Amino acid sequence: MLDIYWNLVIPLAIILAFNISLCVLIKIKVIQKLKLTKNLIVVLLVVTLVPILCIVFTNERKTSSIIYDNVCNNLISVGKTRALFLNERFEDVKLDAEVIAKHYIIEEFLRQVSIEKINKSDANFNMLLKNTQEHLNRILSSDKYEDIMLVTAEGKIELTGTKHKHAEELGLDISMEAYFKQGKENTCFTDLFYNKFAGENLMYIITPCNDQQGRFIGCVMLEMDMGRINDVLTNREGLGESGETYLVNKEKLIISESRFLKDSVLKVKVDTLGAREGLAGKSGVAIYPDYRNIPVIGYWHPIKYTNWVLLAEIDKKEAFEPLRMNRKNQIILVSTVVVIVVFIAIFSARITVKPVQELTKVAEYVGEGKLDRDVKTQSYDEIGFLIKVFNEMIKNMRLLARQATIISSGDLTASVEAEGELAGAFNSMLENLRTMIRQTQESIARISSASMEILSSSEEQSSGTSELAASVGEITATIEELASSSKQIAANAESVARAAEGSEASGRHGTESVMESVHIMEDIKNVTKENACKIISLSEKSQKIGEVLGIIKDIAGETHLLALNASIEASSAGEFGKRFGVVAAEVRRLAERTRVAAEEIKGVISEIQAATNAAVLTTEQGVKNVEKGVEVVQNAGRSIESILHLARETTDASKQIVMATQQQKSATEQVAETMKEISVVVKQTAVGLKQSTAAVVELNKLADDFKESIKKFKI
Repeated sequence: MLDIYWNLVIPLAIILAFNISLCVLIKIKVIQKLKLTKNLIVVLLVVTLVPILCIVFTNERKTSSIIYDNVCNNLISVGKTRALFLNERFEDVKLDAEVIAKHYIIEEFLRQVSIEKINKSDANFNMLLKNTQEHLNRILSSDKYEDIMLVTAEGKIELTGTKHKHAEELGLDISMEAYFKQGKENTCFTDLFYNKFAGENLMYIITPCNDQQGRFIGCVMLEMDMGRINDVLTNREGLGESGETYLVNKEKLIISESRFLKDSVLKVKVDTLGAREGLAGKSGVAIYPDYRNIPVIGYWHPIKYTNWVLLAEIDKKEAFEPLRMNRKNQIILVSTVVVIVVFIAIFSARITVKPVQELTKVAEYVGEGKLDRDVKTQSYDEIGFLIKVFNEMIKNMRLLARQATIISSGDLTASVEAEGELAGAFNSMLENLRTMIRQTQESIARISSASMEILSSSEEQSSGTSELAASVGEITATIEELASSSKQIAANAESVARAAEGSEASGRHGTESVMESVHIMEDIKNVTKENACKIISLSEKSQKIGEVLGIIKDIAGETHLLALNASIEASSAGEFGKRFGVVAAEVRRLAERTRVAAEEIKGVISEIQAATNAAVLTTEQGVKNVEKGVEVVQNAGRSIESILHLARETTDASKQIVMATQQQKSATEQVAETMKEISVVVKQTAVGLKQSTAAVVELNKLADDFKESIKKFKI
């Protein structure tokens, strides 16, 4: 699905996007801004090169995917084959160890040593030892193992093969070693390690040995070197020049010979993606940097019975060398195709545009007014049809030009024999021109007759204008005398008007004084009325105070009676009422004093009321006198206003007289000026009539000349 997306969907989307963009540029008239040749080249290049580049892109991805898949499949094949070999090898070793451990001679030897603790000097044991040794030698003769060791149940190496060169291992106690403890339970493989006795890197395969009763009697330990394994792993078949296969243990150390590094076993650490994934029990293939930090394509596969991983790797550069060669070939091919496409696009555009360019040149030549050239290019497409129509148009324009030349010589009898609206319009124009010439000839005859009549009328008007100029001069002198009299009348009227204005001003001042007096009397009247109102209000309030004093007097009398009664009650109370009697006596005296004070205040208020009533009467009389004064002043004001009205009428009349005299003066002056202007106009008219007469004479002459010119046209 992903391949379809990259190899089909994306290229089609790119091609569609470019074509849509091209259509949009054509629609918004961006492409049209280029010349036609460049326009066609751009369109052809976009339409051809974009699909080619998309095909190249798709082919590149497909080729890269195929090459990568081939490399990966080859690595997987090599890696699985060698991993299968190792697994089978270790399976065989495991079976060998278990078979050896179950052999009756081995079981008997270990049982006697571990269980029975037999005396080793015993003849029977020596015979058993000899047989056991021979059995081990027969096994070692196959060269599958470096040595076979028999370990007692206590972890002591009791017997080794005769081929072993280092007898120091005999009697060695390995009971504390992890591989012995694990080997007591089941068959196990040790990691590769450096054996100091053998002086080389070795590994052990340990399997437990039990007797017929199932008792643990010891272990059989096979010692195996990596020679044969290294021979298989260093085989470069299927791995090219940079490929290799090697083993990595759980400490991520190389345990097989490296193709690129000498003496690397158990010394070079491999912390790569393949090592980590393989040690995790997974198998797979990927691109990653190897222990030399060089990008490789690697396959990893875990090894059975061990914590090892087999890595098959090849340098990425070598793996993708075919892709680089293919890419180089594609670049050469695409470059060649692009050059050919560009050449074809340019050639096609020029061949296509050449007739249009020729047509454009001839059109520019015709635009300059030259009609002696035709488009010579031959083409059988739409452009050829356009050239044919354009040549026909030039042919018709030549006919019209020849007819225009004939008309310019004055011959209007011929017509244009071409077809089309332009020829029809030209013939119609020619007919209209003939009609216009006839009408012009008739109009010239009428103009000549009319000019003669105008000439005679102008001569008569010229003599009448001279007489009019003399009469206008006499009228102008009379009007100037009238204007002088009007100036004197206007001066006298202005003096009368100034006197009337003075009288009006005096009357206005008197009226203002009377009005001020009226306002002052009104203010006095208002103030007097306000005082009268306040005095009346004071009288009313005095009466209210008298009423309140009456109430206070009554209250004091009642208080006096109550105090008297309280004194009587206090005296009847004896000793207990003395204090209350004293208070009652004081209240009675206070009530008496209040009554006396109220009588005095009432007398004072009575006097105030009497004085207030007298003041009210006096104020009312003053108000009446003020009202009479206001009435007298108002009458005086009305009299002054009448005088002022008469003075104003006199002033208005004087102003009207002045205005009338001024208008008369102005009118007289204007009439005098007008008569002067009329005199000038009459003189100018006389001059104009003389010029008109001369113009009419010239017009008559021009009419005769125009008549001679019109005679040249043949209608």
